[in-house]
Amino acid sequence: MNYKLIDYPKYVERDTYQKYTDKLLTSLKKINEVVAVYTVGHVSNPGISDIDLLILVNNSTPLLQNFRAEMTNEEKYLFLHQPYACSVDDFKKTEMFTFLHNYNLAHGKELRTGEKLSDNEIEILKKQTALEFLLKMYIQLYAQKKYKTIRVRDLLLHGKALIYDLEFLNISEGKLFQLVQTVIEWRNNWFRKAPSDNEIINWFENLFAELHHSFTTESLFSELYFPEHKTYQLSKNVRLKAGSQKFHVTQKGYIFPFIQFIKSKKAVKLQNRLCSFQFNVPATDSAIPKVISERFEIEKQIRDNGRKYLPHFLAMTSSLNLR
Repeated sequence: MNYKLIDYPKYVERDTYQKYTDKLLTSLKKINEVVAVYTVGHVSNPGISDIDLLILVNNSTPLLQNFRAEMTNEEKYLFLHQPYACSVDDFKKTEMFTFLHNYNLAHGKELRTGEKLSDNEIEILKKQTALEFLLKMYIQLYAQKKYKTIRVRDLLLHGKALIYDLEFLNISEGKLFQLVQTVIEWRNNWFRKAPSDNEIINWFENLFAELHHSFTTESLFSELYFPEHKTYQLSKNVRLKAGSQKFHVTQKGYIFPFIQFIKSKKAVKLQNRLCSFQFNVPATDSAIPKVISERFEIEKQIRDNGRKYLPHFLAMTSSLNLR
């Protein structure tokens, strides 16, 4: 188990989160096109948690600022990714299809409609959302396993998020559930008593094995729906072929034999340029439920509008971000 561990969490005062949130809000309040700003989630574990903002703008209005590019390294540590952004109309269309929680209006007017789906539609959507996130998690773990490089803070962030997916899938026991409980306990005690590197590596290996078993032996991926059975470009070096006969991964390119000895994110980025993966994933042959089909259509519109008007922001789409 010769792994390199990078991106360890570092403690940050809770007040620092508020300081940098307020700083960005001050800039956003000066922009006429910005109609509302929400904070999403909460800072449950300072130093591990990140800041999620959702910015709503007038319809068909560009917002071209790249706020994260202008941030200090400390700010970027808290704003782990670009803020989410979409138009007012797109938000109203997609709001009921997402499971983001703990919205808090930080600026502007309240735009949430409160519209809800039926209980049956919610159950269908929860299962699809959970499977998409589990697949995305597996893809991330697969690359880290190949590179023998574990991004510790990412594991703590995404590992905790798995608890919602297991809840959506009605899983409340078993090894996968226990692994998620372990990472939640680690987060809560990290700066008092962090696990050893070997404990983290063992947890990583066990999580990967559990997901791999679920998706290959139990064919969990075959219950996923996709807009089309085709090949999607998930990122510059990751493709997903939906509708394959069986689940398998193909790899192209070269992996540095000594990459695990270079403790740098830049080394991982360089490796990503030289190596690519294609995840061939089975998909259900049954007709796409209306609620999922509608979500696919709305997400396509949101991505198209995002590329046109909001190029430096994340779109409010599923974790796979199919395109």
